[in-house]
Amino acid sequence: MLVAAARPDLIRRLVLLEGNQGGGTTDEHRALGDFFRSWAVPFTDRAEAAAALGDGPLERAWVEDLEERADGLYPRFDADVMQATIEAVGESRWAEWESVTVPALVLYADGGMFSEEQKTEFVRRGHAVRRVDLTAASHDAHLDAFDQWLDALRSVVTG
Repeated sequence: MLVAAARPDLIRRLVLLEGNQGGGTTDEHRALGDFFRSWAVPFTDRAEAAAALGDGPLERAWVEDLEERADGLYPRFDADVMQATIEAVGESRWAEWESVTVPALVLYADGGMFSEEQKTEFVRRGHAVRRVDLTAASHDAHLDAFDQWLDALRSVVTG
């Protein structure tokens, strides 16, 4: 979204999954960083990582993405960088969103993190926006509603 706002010449279409203008609290951002820092790495193997992290779609993706090093498995990201990134995402970006002029597909999950009011307001304040709602999906719908996600992407790529 920020690239589309700053450099519209580089973007022809935009797809946002569970997108919004920003948000979250400092406590939520800190909690995410603390969660990632709490991982007892290195994990000896993927089974240990799965036992520690859980078995949901997002947790399985984290386990599969662990990097193998000589002494075990590590995340491919730094917890402090992840926290800083989510803090930056939390900044209000209405001006940027309202300046995006390329066609945008905004996908929301029925079990996602945004209220109906937030979704409606985001779509209303955009330009050339088409909204698609994914069912039986979470904020990580690209993982747990994969077929719906792919169908939506195909509609943009072939449309």
